This record gives sequence, structure tokens and C-alpha cells, in this order.
Amino acid sequence: MKKVVIALFVLSFSGIVTSCKREHHAFPYELRAYFPYVINQELAFVNDSDQSLSGRISYMRTSETQYLPYTCKCGSGYDSQMDVIIAADNMELSAIMSTTNSSFIISLAYQSVGKTIVLEKEYNGDPFSGHFSETLGDTVTLSKGNDRMVVIKGKGIAEIKAGDDVWHLKD
Repeated sequence: MKKVVIALFVLSFSGIVTSCKREHHAFPYELRAYFPYVINQELAFVNDSDQSLSGRISYMRTSETQYLPYTCKCGSGYDSQMDVIIAADNMELSAIMSTTNSSFIISLAYQSVGKTIVLEKEYNGDPFSGHFSETLGDTVTLSKGNDRMVVIKGKGIAEIKAGDDVWHLKD
């Protein structure tokens, strides 16, 4: 009888331990509006010299809610992400938005003919509050030195400034 009680206790305890899970949130819907793209969507940019640059959304992933065991040694430390890649013959633009329970990071990387520009900006606060886009505003500008990228809520990447070239999204 003692062995049966011990066996039941061990089974119950192990069931409780293995069923404990932590929630990784889905990427907040309100923040998806900053990259409102669909796969294979074409984006065209034009510069001041009337040259064109176009590309397609070749990759897009938005994390959904997951329940992972506490013992899981997985993940990048972020709670949720939205990743987008825009690819063209002579450039690639990678956009990532990441969240934790207390911050939001937006990162853009532009690669073209031997040049790579990486811009990042972090905002503090709860991105899962349901009104975090008020913190960001309608326009997010990321800049470093002479390089700049502008993201507009509901429109996406609206401007890319790489050195002296300024590319504006064609409407």
C-alpha cells in the first residue's frame, strides 16, 4: 500500500511539474499596422532623380500565442515578433518588431550593393496594453548618422535614406 501511495504521489507531482507552462504572447494586433503587408505584395520606391526601386514581400511571419514548458531552453528572449523581408534584385530590406512584457523594439536592416544599414529603436512600456501604438505615434523614424528609415502606421516603410539617396514609397 505504501508503494502505491508513493507511486501515485510521484505521478501526480510529475504531472503537475510537466503541465506548468509559460505563455508567449501573440504579436499585438495593433502593432501589426506598422508593417501592413501580405506575402508577395509589391512595394515600389522612387528617389529624387526619378529612379525606381521595387521589391516583393518574400517572407512574413507573425508569432502567435504559444504555451512552452518552464523547463524549455528555447526562444530568443522576446515574447513575440513580426518579421518581414522585402527582396529585389539589388537590395534586401529586413524588418523586425519584437516585444517583451516591458518593451517594444523595431529594427530595420537595408542591404544594397555592398552596403548594410541597421537601424533600431526601443520603446519602454507594455506593448500588450492595447493602446501602445499611442506611445509610438503614427510615424516611427529610425536614424543613425546620415541614414534614416521612416515607418508610417497603416502604410509601412515610407522612406529609406541611405547616404545621399532618399527613396520614397510610391503610392
